[in-house]
Amino acid sequence: MSVNEPEQDIHRERRSALFNLRYIPTSRGLCQLMEIFVNLLIIICAGVPYGNNGGYRDLASLGGVYYYHFGGANAFTGADADRVKTLDRLFHQLKRPPYIFAMACAGCIMIYASVMLCLGIFRVPYRWPPVLLGEALLNFLIGLGYIPALAFYFIKLQETYSNAICKEREQMYKSKGHNGFECQFHGADIAGGLFGVVGVFVFIFGAVLAAKAFRAVRELKSQRKNEENNY
Repeated sequence: MSVNEPEQDIHRERRSALFNLRYIPTSRGLCQLMEIFVNLLIIICAGVPYGNNGGYRDLASLGGVYYYHFGGANAFTGADADRVKTLDRLFHQLKRPPYIFAMACAGCIMIYASVMLCLGIFRVPYRWPPVLLGEALLNFLIGLGYIPALAFYFIKLQETYSNAICKEREQMYKSKGHNGFECQFHGADIAGGLFGVVGVFVFIFGAVLAAKAFRAVRELKSQRKNEENNY
């Protein structure tokens, strides 16, 4: 065995790795990165309100300097303080299911997009072109699936904001001059919906790219096969 053979093997492995990474800046690679990024943003938009358990903190009841700073006309006391805390707890339990649904769906789709990106990097679709057909079909179905998912998401959010618990909570906070507790869609809700709309177009575009890639790979393999037969 030549002394230079191990070094040549290392160089071949490095060239192979660099060649595989050239897939990322392609149209399909960038589209798959976009699929991952869009769903990551949906998870963030749903995770922020899901994890926000903020509500009324009855600091005025602690007395002393707390009452001086946090008491007065804007503070809930006694039975009102207990009631608003109960409403906060019930409201946060009520609003969580739509956000759990959004994070679960976006997480699963993000994992799928990551797997497809890895398969592309390791040139699996070139070795087994039917993978591209499966990707095209799944991307098309996912793109269409965003539409009923978005409808379900906003319907459930609207039901939450129309609930008597939310309305009573809003009125109690308004009575003390507190803002930001309105029963309406908030910025994170709207942003999550907009990213969902982007997801529709990104995945359908990804389906078109996968179908074109399948045709290109099939033609390339057919051309190489003809060349081999000629020789």
